[in-house]
Amino acid sequence: MQYGLYQVISWLFYLIAFPLFSLYSLVSGRHGASLGERLGRVTLRMPTSQHPRIWIHAASVGEVQAAKALIPELLKAFPQAALVVSTMTEQGRNRAREDLGQVEACIYAPLDLAPFVRKSLRAVRPDIYICLETELWPTFLRLAAARGTALFLLNARLSEKSFGRYYCFRRMAKDVLGRFAAIAAITAADGERFRALGAPAANITVLGNAKYDRQDAMARPEATDRCRQILGLSADQPVLVAGSTHTGEEEILLEAFATIRASNPTMILVLAPRHIQRLASLEALLTHRGLPWHRWTAVKNEGRAAAIVLLDTMGELTDLYGAATLVFCGGSLVDKGGHNILEAAAWGKPVFYGPHMQDFADARAILEKAGAGFTVHTASELAAAALALLQNPEQYADVAARARQAVQDNQGAAVAMARLVKNRLAG
Repeated sequence: MQYGLYQVISWLFYLIAFPLFSLYSLVSGRHGASLGERLGRVTLRMPTSQHPRIWIHAASVGEVQAAKALIPELLKAFPQAALVVSTMTEQGRNRAREDLGQVEACIYAPLDLAPFVRKSLRAVRPDIYICLETELWPTFLRLAAARGTALFLLNARLSEKSFGRYYCFRRMAKDVLGRFAAIAAITAADGERFRALGAPAANITVLGNAKYDRQDAMARPEATDRCRQILGLSADQPVLVAGSTHTGEEEILLEAFATIRASNPTMILVLAPRHIQRLASLEALLTHRGLPWHRWTAVKNEGRAAAIVLLDTMGELTDLYGAATLVFCGGSLVDKGGHNILEAAAWGKPVFYGPHMQDFADARAILEKAGAGFTVHTASELAAAALALLQNPEQYADVAARARQAVQDNQGAAVAMARLVKNRLAG
């Protein structure tokens, strides 16, 4: 009954929303390339000699990061495999095309309606389907399983909020989860929630987060030198980089920065909003407060004369973490679930964040256990914690070393997941 209701709702949504989406695409010129693939019209030219065919679903940018760590390990386990990656978002597809050079194709996932799913499955003909994190499409999974595709749910997370939503449809969730050959949960708590939804306990393994693999490989000394040179920094000049910030956080950060700068007059602040579309509103905020700033692209071309820099490009935040003295990770002072704090810790940086870290609770636990991550609730707490480290070089060095070591100690999830897939298929 629940699956039937799901189909009715899905078709109603498609009949109402998709024509509007198509019209928007026609008028705006955006997303046109995605329409055919979302309707199952996928054209692939894959060598017939490659086997098995592995379809990896990485919904958006975060899942693509996990795929980036997992794919090399899958190719070690299955040297002749052909890989296809699907995403739901344009940003995710663009990142997949940039970062996943070992795959045959990056496509948009089909709408979860039987005619479109069947077309996609006929085009890709996957032997193995790997869903990263937890984006469960019941129709797709039922039809893929019916054609003999082995299903795996890897890097699986299930927050309390998501668990509550799935629990309302627990009969359908049990059916869907029971179709996976194996579920690799990120944490024991995630695994327990999957079990509570009806996933067979024997199919659940806790393997950690592949998204955190290879983080230390991204910390390149030459990137640090380049960014500090662009910013025009002296050897010991302190920098606070606030990454992936959301509406409501910048005001708190500016207040904290003013307090820190009162004791450290040369300190600069790099603000990197999660969504670049918010740059205009941030510039208005800074103007209203009478604070001069530069955009990062202007600093590259003209040099820096202001203490505040707004990051206005994609893909450079990780390198800027290397130039930081201290890092704040956004989406955490406001209830957005947080962002990946281990990206900064991999550089050996003390990391601050707010209390709303539910999407990265495992990363938070890793850093706080190591004494390298710090929860703050207010501007005054952030300023006090930052000043304590800046005024105590020995403590700062110890925290920085702990941060780097914590990342290095939590590698290997991708290797374990690839091994799990191979062993389940062999068994």
